[in-house]
Amino acid sequence: MNSPTCCGWKGFLRKTIARSLLLCLFWSLAVCGNELQAQTAVPENVAKAAILAKFPDFVKWPAASGSSITFGILGDDPFSGALDSMVKVKRSRRVEDLKGCQIVFIPKSGNVGGALSSLAGMNVLTVGESDGFAKQGGIIGFVIEGDKVRFEINTGAATRAGININSRLLKLAIRTFSS
Repeated sequence: MNSPTCCGWKGFLRKTIARSLLLCLFWSLAVCGNELQAQTAVPENVAKAAILAKFPDFVKWPAASGSSITFGILGDDPFSGALDSMVKVKRSRRVEDLKGCQIVFIPKSGNVGGALSSLAGMNVLTVGESDGFAKQGGIIGFVIEGDKVRFEINTGAATRAGININSRLLKLAIRTFSS
C-alpha cells in the first residue's frame, strides 16, 4: 500500500516537472516569437515607400494635372529602389527636372527650403522625411514614433498647392495643421 508521503512526493514531483516544462515552453515561445517578429519587421525605407505609393488613392489634383501619377525623388533615393516596383518614378538632383511630377519626395539630405520654394504654387504633393518637414511648408511629413512610420499633414500647404486631401487620410495622420 502506498503511503501518503509517497503519493505526496510523486504528486509534488509531477507538478514541478509540469511547471518546469510549461516554463520552458513559454520561454521558448517568447524567444522564438521575438526572433520571428524581428525577422518579419519591415525596414523603414520599405514602409515609407509603401505608404507613399498609396497617397494618390487619397489625394485629388486639379483636373488639368492629368491621370498618370509620377513620383519624383529629389537627390538621393532613400527607398533603395523599393518605390520603383510600385509606381512610376523619376529621379533628379535638380528640382526643375521634377516639376512635371505630381508627387515630389524630398529626403533628409535634400535642401528642403529651396525645394519647397521652387515648387510653391504648383500642383505638387510634397512629401519629406526631415524633422518638421510639414511645419516648414511641406504637405506631408513622415514621422517615426517608436518603431512605426507615421505622418503629419499641413492642410494649409495642400490648399495653396490646389490639392484636396481625402478625410480618410487626414484621420490617419498623427497631426494635421494649417500654416
